Amino acid sequence: MTQYDTLAARLADIEKAIGFLRENLEFPSFLRALGPVRGKRVLDVGCGDGHYARMVAELGAEQVVGTDSSAEMIRLAEAADEARPLGIDYQVHDVATMPELGPFDLVIAVNVLHYADSRTTLDAMCRRIGSQLAPGGRLLAYVGNARCEPEVVRDFGFLVDRPAHLGEGDPYTITIPVTPPASLRVHHWLPETLERAVESAGFTRVTWEEMVCSDSSGADDARLERLLKSPPSLLLSAHRE
Repeated sequence: MTQYDTLAARLADIEKAIGFLRENLEFPSFLRALGPVRGKRVLDVGCGDGHYARMVAELGAEQVVGTDSSAEMIRLAEAADEARPLGIDYQVHDVATMPELGPFDLVIAVNVLHYADSRTTLDAMCRRIGSQLAPGGRLLAYVGNARCEPEVVRDFGFLVDRPAHLGEGDPYTITIPVTPPASLRVHHWLPETLERAVESAGFTRVTWEEMVCSDSSGADDARLERLLKSPPSLLLSAHRE
């Protein structure tokens, strides 16, 4: 994905801009939903610089593979693994067309599905993810929240330019106000549509995990409460029987 190749050089600034949200909502919610991973085989699709791949490796996963369509992001992930070796295998693949790499017990997909530009692409992504899982395997995916309130998330490092009356699959822009601004083109998918796409790919027990905040000092309680009411991403869980 060329937009991420371009953003890779500014990743440190981007992470700083959205750090409060990630540390206080995204990571705690993910870890709560994740459960034990010791001894499991894990695939992180759309792994970016490998943050989540490293997280599950540090928690004791037996095998971790990370894939991303951006060669520059994979380069950053490999550099991090060289600096602190965890034995993660990183590969450049697009999720909709990646080869069989599994089987895996768990697939992680963090903010990946909202890049699907059509229902056909969305269905292909879900099928390819499902094909990587062993029987009984699980998908844990952060997906864009099509109903988040732009004025709320603006205070946490995101500028959401989402026109009114968007149709399913229509594009809109998310900008992170670093210098120069970092903009990403994503697509509008309602949670119900994402559920149907996952179910159509053969997944069952599709649920939405509870979003939770980290323990905070009183000064941040009001900010975190606003995030809980309108998070920019939601956390979907599904199983492959």
